[in-house]
Amino acid sequence: MIEPDERAKAEAKAHPNAHVYAIAGNYSATERVPPQAIAGCWKTDANGEIVGEFIPNPNFDPEFRKP
Repeated sequence: MIEPDERAKAEAKAHPNAHVYAIAGNYSATERVPPQAIAGCWKTDANGEIVGEFIPNPNFDPEFRKP
């Protein structure tokens, strides 16, 4: 299981009632993130708090490297 770091918690605060994603690699806000680079996500509540367990992405490939 992956625990949310401070960056994920800050993203959660900025995106209530949404999802915060754990992404392997460095992607800018304008780049498309391939499915195999997304480790999974956490849900956020109305207060921007992460709730529940980490939801793993079955398509995540830890060996994938950004081209």
